[in-house]
This record gives sequence, structure tokens and C-alpha cells, in this order.
Amino acid sequence: MNILAFVIGILMIFAMTTNTLFKKRVTDDILSNSFSGYMVASRKAYNESEIACFKNIRTKPREKKTPLSSSNTNSNAHEKSRNINPQYAKINIYPLVFEKKENHKELYKLTASMIKNLYSNQGFYTNKFEYQLLDNIILAFQNQIKKKKELNFANLTLRKQNVQKNYYRILKGTKFYDFEKKTGSPSLLDFVKFENSKLKIPMKDASIELLLSCFNESIANEIQILQKQKNLKNLTKTAVLDMCQKRHFKIDEKILDFFDFSNRVNIFKEKIFVGIDKKTQIKVTRKVTT
Repeated sequence: MNILAFVIGILMIFAMTTNTLFKKRVTDDILSNSFSGYMVASRKAYNESEIACFKNIRTKPREKKTPLSSSNTNSNAHEKSRNINPQYAKINIYPLVFEKKENHKELYKLTASMIKNLYSNQGFYTNKFEYQLLDNIILAFQNQIKKKKELNFANLTLRKQNVQKNYYRILKGTKFYDFEKKTGSPSLLDFVKFENSKLKIPMKDASIELLLSCFNESIANEIQILQKQKNLKNLTKTAVLDMCQKRHFKIDEKILDFFDFSNRVNIFKEKIFVGIDKKTQIKVTRKVTT
């Protein structure tokens, strides 16, 4: 009887050890593939940016000045609506990591709200998942700082394994994504960034996902209409506050402080190059200012 108990005990220990080693192997494989995918995507983005810079140096013809004519004036009056550029309007979570979320409650709330908007229709979403994910990301960045590692989303090791698994899905996103049709899943990197910068989010380029994290659907849609106007003269903080008042929507003005309502053209021309690793579908963006 004692021998039987001994054998059962040995088998249980063996099973537990095997299970632990298997989980560790799976986690290590995921981390290895993610890092490899990140490096491949990073190299592609870097190469694309270098090629573009080289072409810009070689072939930049001087623009000929032509006198304005009545036909040009008429054509300008019927210009197409401007394109919205959400890649310039990401939420910067840098303050949440370095200055603590307690000191930036509005930013923390806004980021969590957008995560919920992006992923609440996914199968892995559970109640208050957005706060669990954001807390894990902040803690992981802080651990990277302590260990003096490179600070980027791709290398984050989250505290909870189940959150880590979903984090890879969120980081990668799906090949096809449409927010309005509720198809696919977006990459978190398309909406959140980590930069030591004080620049505000340009309201003229805020995505519909971000707008719905701040306003109701009616106000978000009206702002999008104003975003597409060429001169942007009607897209002001006062105009947005008036929209909220007319629709009896209570908005915390501290949220609006994260946005830049100016309609000036960027002083620097900034191009964004995207590198994608086909195997892991990890995406890396590289910004080049000229």
C-alpha cells in the first residue's frame, strides 16, 4: 500500500513538473517569435524609411511658381475634403508609466475607455478587462525601466499569463479590421504610443474609435464631418463644447485638454513607414521627420 502511494506521488510530481515545463516552453516560444517578428518588422520599416529619404534627397524638383488664374480659383473652391490621419492622433501613455496613473486619472480613464471600445466585441473580453490590461502594460513598462531594457510594446512581459496571451492578439490585430462593421480586431499600436513628448492629440485627426471614447455617437459623427473640411475653421474647442451642451452630454473639460484644436499645418513634415512581419503579423511603425 505504501509502495502504491509512493508511485502515485511520483507520478503526480512528474505530471505537475511536465505541465509547468510545457507552459514555460509555450511562453518562451511566444516571446521568442514575438521578438523575432518585431526585429523583422523593424528592419523593414527602417529600410523603407531610408529608401524614401534617399529618393527625397536625389529627386526634389523646384516647384515652379504659376500665377493664379480664375480657373484655379474656381477649382480650389471645389477641392475634395481632407483626409483624416489617425496615425498622428494616438494616446500617449508615457505619463502613466513615469508619473503614475494616480497623477493622471483622466488620461488613465480615457485610455481604458478606448481599449474597451476597441476590444469589447472580442471573445476574450471580460468585465473590466481594459483596466486589467492597462495596469499590466504600465507595470511591465516600469519593470523594463528597472531592468534598463529597451522600452517598446513588443517586448513587454505582463504579470498575468492569461492577459499576456490576449496581449499578443491585441498587439498583432487581424489582417482585416472595420470598426463600423465590427469585423476583425485592430492592433493596439495603431491607437496608443509610448513617447517622451508633450505634444497633444490633434483633434483634426482623431479616429472615430477615440472620439467615441470621449463623446456619444452623435457628437463623434458631427466632429468627423468637421474634420473633413479643408479649412477646419469650425473645429474649435468652443464648437465641441456647444455640441455637448445642445445634446445634454456632460463632458469633463479636462479630457479636452489632451487635444490640440489648432488647424495649423505641421511645422515638420512627418512620414510614417510601417514594417510587417508576415509570419507573426507584428507591425512596427517608424516616423521620419523632414
